[in-house]
Amino acid sequence: MAEKKSDAKPDAKADAAPAPSAAKGGMKFALITVVLLAIEGGVLYAVFSMGGPKHAEATEPAVVANPEDEKPVELMVHDGRLVNDRTGISYLYETEIYVKVRKKDEAWVKDEIERTKNEIRAQVGGIWRTAEPHHFQEPLFDTLTRRVETAMRERFDHRSVDGKPTVEKCVLVVGTGLRVNR
Repeated sequence: MAEKKSDAKPDAKADAAPAPSAAKGGMKFALITVVLLAIEGGVLYAVFSMGGPKHAEATEPAVVANPEDEKPVELMVHDGRLVNDRTGISYLYETEIYVKVRKKDEAWVKDEIERTKNEIRAQVGGIWRTAEPHHFQEPLFDTLTRRVETAMRERFDHRSVDGKPTVEKCVLVVGTGLRVNR
């Protein structure tokens, strides 16, 4: 029994001895990591310090001829009833369609709407008749608005002098569809 006890003691001493060497290895690794991070930080600081901001000059502010001309105005394009019968049942919708244009474009857009109101009515009616039933279930009629807005942009944006679109936005005001018996 005495021999067994003496065997156990040297093993315990042997286990205790590697612990300090493992701690020294961990300290070396930590020290190397800190030194490398410090070098990397110094290099990054030097690179960013050398690349400072370029010289900036102020320019004259852009002056708009008349700020009132840039304000948006809503023009009515269509006010009437439109029918959709894609489900096999006809539904009648009270509809108002407006386009939002800049004040400076208001006069010629209004003249163009008046001059081509039947073409616009036919085009919008075609969009309405070909719309799918789920388009009428959307809370803001996004699909129909997008299709009508595209048609209005194709019709009015060709006269834009400054590169900005003439039609800023299209607004649809749609009532609840009423079932029509035929």
